[in-house]
Amino acid sequence: MLAEDKKSLLRIKTLKVRDDIPKDLGIAIEAFMQQVIIIGDYELDYMPVEYMENLLKTFARYPEYCETFMEMVKILEENELIES
Repeated sequence: MLAEDKKSLLRIKTLKVRDDIPKDLGIAIEAFMQQVIIIGDYELDYMPVEYMENLLKTFARYPEYCETFMEMVKILEENELIES
């Protein structure tokens, strides 16, 4: 793993779910982010689809958090952890 990637991964590890996020949504975000970290730590090629599916289904229950979802995507894109 490149030094820059390690730095990005360390930053991702410090991110926390905001307190105003509904509990089930927070759990889904945390589970997804833990998988992102595992992918980075072990240099895996992909994440099990169930984590993204769970995240999207949970976000769908809260359309008012669409902006939060887009912020997550932006962070992951900026750190080259997902491709757009």
